[in-house]
Amino acid sequence: MSSDVRRQRRELTLGIAIIVVLMLGLAVSATGYLLTRNAGPADAPDAKPAPAHSALALVEPPGTPGPSGPFALAALRSTVSLPQPMVDVLTTAGMRDGVRKTAVRAEVTMGLYALVTGDPRAAVRAYGAGVELQGLVADRDLSLEGVTVYGTPVGAPLARFGAAYVLYDRVVVVETAGPGDAAHDVFRATLDRQIELAPPSER
Repeated sequence: MSSDVRRQRRELTLGIAIIVVLMLGLAVSATGYLLTRNAGPADAPDAKPAPAHSALALVEPPGTPGPSGPFALAALRSTVSLPQPMVDVLTTAGMRDGVRKTAVRAEVTMGLYALVTGDPRAAVRAYGAGVELQGLVADRDLSLEGVTVYGTPVGAPLARFGAAYVLYDRVVVVETAGPGDAAHDVFRATLDRQIELAPPSER
């Protein structure tokens, strides 16, 4: 066998080996991508006992305090801004108690709400439907089990993030709005503190 033939065979074998390695690498990458893409939201902490009253269900938002305290159902149509589909559910199911805590930090406005209602599950679903009508989309990276987070599309100069979840007979809402990165970071930090204080009672 000539040296040229042997060299050609070695080159062919080497080429096949390189192709196999590349294909295996692509397969591993694709598998990792699919596993990450199909992974569910991160686990939330285990549920804690129900808070004695709504003020204890919410953390204090960071920054300069804004309008806060108890409010009645009628305020949802005037001074308290929540998605209209959620207001409709609360009107139908009844809202026996409502507390809000607001603040402003680094141009980011924060609002936290605890609402006692006869149908908290429906109120949470209505919140999601309402913010989607306003252009927000589900954010998989920020969401937790039992807590779907919605936000403005990536790259928006002015951003808004929000989430609602069931806490026994309450709905807890966490929202931020402001410059994109700042609103994102403040929302994440505030939601983490809120979930640590009062994790969702339903997943």
